[in-house]
Amino acid sequence: MKITPELAQAIVQRAIKIINNVLNVMDEQGYIIASTDSSRLHQRHEGAILAMSERRIIEINSDMQNNMHGVKPGVNLPIFFKEKAIGVIGISGQLDEVRQYGELVRMAAEMTVEHAFELNSCS
Repeated sequence: MKITPELAQAIVQRAIKIINNVLNVMDEQGYIIASTDSSRLHQRHEGAILAMSERRIIEINSDMQNNMHGVKPGVNLPIFFKEKAIGVIGISGQLDEVRQYGELVRMAAEMTVEHAFELNSCS
């Protein structure tokens, strides 16, 4: 299962109802395929690449921002489907403010992916 731009945009639209920060969804190559900030679309995000390769949450602070391409302070969480990392959710903002939303948004993203897979399997 891959995260399509349409599925990524659905994730963004659902999550933005919960949080007011910039939210990005990156594909398995680390490209931003959906965002609340359209100027960031199609940019490569080094935090997402790191989150995918290490299969863990990557927190970006202002010092790291200066040493990584395409990132802003915030949190990046890999999205898993059947134990495989298939994308990344990124929430920009001060870590103390966005950290609390990370797991919630990731859970919603993973449920959205699972639901899309089930719908496609039944067709």
